[in-house]
Amino acid sequence: MDSAFRDRASRASFIRKVAAAGAGLGVGGFAVSSARAAGPRAAATPDTVQSIINTALVAEQLATTFYYTALTTPAIMSYSALGGSSTDPNNPGMPPNGNPGNVRYFQAALDSEIKHAATLSKAGAVSPATQFFFPQTTFTTLTGTGGVLAILDTLETAFIAAYLVGISSFVTLGHSDLAELAAEIMGVESEHRAMGRVIGNSNPANNLTLEKALFTAVSQAGTALAPFLSGQGFSGEATAAIPLPTSDKTTPVIGTFSTRLVTMFL
Repeated sequence: MDSAFRDRASRASFIRKVAAAGAGLGVGGFAVSSARAAGPRAAATPDTVQSIINTALVAEQLATTFYYTALTTPAIMSYSALGGSSTDPNNPGMPPNGNPGNVRYFQAALDSEIKHAATLSKAGAVSPATQFFFPQTTFTTLTGTGGVLAILDTLETAFIAAYLVGISSFVTLGHSDLAELAAEIMGVESEHRAMGRVIGNSNPANNLTLEKALFTAVSQAGTALAPFLSGQGFSGEATAAIPLPTSDKTTPVIGTFSTRLVTMFL
């Protein structure tokens, strides 16, 4: 997957970007090494098939918790860009006191993250995660530094980068089937990042020519996302632990706005 078009941003510049978003993920160790320069990917990878799919499952569970919490937090849903006059995701207010289309984006994102997790579990992934933490400001505001949309962009950017390096790692490890799965999931995570930019009126929402390749191993993504599992390592305080929602909680929140599952592993 490496080429002369790799993102050559330094570790320091990416940490500044994350700090601006209020997530403090630089503490977790986003490492962008000089190996990102043009040239073939090293034949060896520090990751194993099991460690890659396990990290991916944790990321999907984190995303599930994030979107579910956003959809069920009145302080977020009451923004006119989402529910507005109604904080019920299945019955949002109409413009100018709500934007049903944007709410549907979030509902579909939640559904797809749940299905990603199920697909990875079917492929053999395991995760010990039962709860997650977020920067304290995450679910207090939709916009602005440290708000839902800023954290969405930070998380989805990290997920995309993890799947990017996962694709080449799977190929190196001789698992083209899992490389294909990683590419399929990465494409949807890219949609989510653009979706967040649409909701935030960041124009153009599709502002990248190529996705950012931030990691040289999936394990680096796991380390970078560690604060979301421990609550330790953010630039400020963390939220209380937020449980990974169960299907009896997520199903009514998604309602009829689910995504179409292309059966490959399920």
